[in-house]
Parts: sequence; structure tokens; C-alpha cells
Amino acid sequence: MTEQSAIPLLDHDLAEDELAWMQSVYTAFSNTRAGYADPKDALREVLGREEHRFATSVDLSGPGPWRLGQNRHGRGVAAVFLPKVELHKHARSRTDQFPMYVVGEADAFSISENAQPVLTPVTGGDHFHNAPGAPHAFVPKVGKAVPDNWEIAFIAITPRNLREDTQAVSDDVRAAYKSVVGTEAPRGV
Repeated sequence: MTEQSAIPLLDHDLAEDELAWMQSVYTAFSNTRAGYADPKDALREVLGREEHRFATSVDLSGPGPWRLGQNRHGRGVAAVFLPKVELHKHARSRTDQFPMYVVGEADAFSISENAQPVLTPVTGGDHFHNAPGAPHAFVPKVGKAVPDNWEIAFIAITPRNLREDTQAVSDDVRAAYKSVVGTEAPRGV
């Protein structure tokens, strides 16, 4: 996880059709979820429907992430399932995350424009926009008991393969994380 300034800055606004696709997926998931014991199975079923597929075939088996392909804007779309906190940043890439479900409860950690740590409650259907360089993480709900099987599932829309643009956060961000979450920030991703 190194800072790579040689790669181009990709900061964009999502197009209306990207937002409409996400809303359609979330609505279908919400309507389907009650029929499944495991919410991941409901999401698998919804993402397998013809109306939600991209041009490439997708393997929706296994624990994920499920790489759903590229949308018509050339941005990658993936379903991500995190059983633990991953605090990081993408110096040269905007990312958009749309929570689908949480086993337990979650907050989103970020740093505000005035450099203050912020926790935002996470609910399904939310949209979290992470500007280039913005530290971010989904964390178990602060102050609540965390179930052993805690997990957050979200759809991510990203402009590139983020393996080339993921960095650790600074010690100042780690300290800010600890001040609002109450635990040490995880090391690495």
C-alpha cells in the first residue's frame, strides 16, 4: 500500500443510470431478502437477474467479493463483504459504496472537511461517496455489542482496480479513529 502519484486522478460524479441501477438493485434486494435465511443468498439471487447483469458473466459463488463487471461508464462494480474493519484511503480514486445489509449494526468512519472524525450510522440503501484521499471504513456500531458474525455487505463502484491505489492512513487519522471508535485502528488492509 504505497502512495502512487504517477497514476491519474479519477474523480467523477456518478451518472444518473448508475444511481438508478443501484436503486433498482437495492429495491429488489429489499423485496427479496425476507425469503432467505442468509441475506447474501438474497443478494446473489438479485444480482443474478438479467435486469441487473452487466455484459460479462459473473461468478456469484463463494464468500466474495463478487466482481460484477464494468458498467457502461467503464467503472468497476463489485459486491463486497467485510467481516472486519478495513481503514484505508485511495489517494487518486473516488469510490462510491452502497450498503446492502449489515449483520449487526454499523457506522461509517470518515474525516470531515474541517479535519474532524465523523461516524455516520449505516442503513441499507445509503450512498457513501469517498473523495480521492479521504480515509474511510465501515465499523461495528460504536457502543453496541458486536455479534460474532458481524459483516457488512455493499456494492462498490470504482474507477479502477483499487489494488493499485490503496494506502494506509496517517497516524493522525489512526488517532482520530481511536478517539471516536474507542479502539485501535486496524493496521493495513
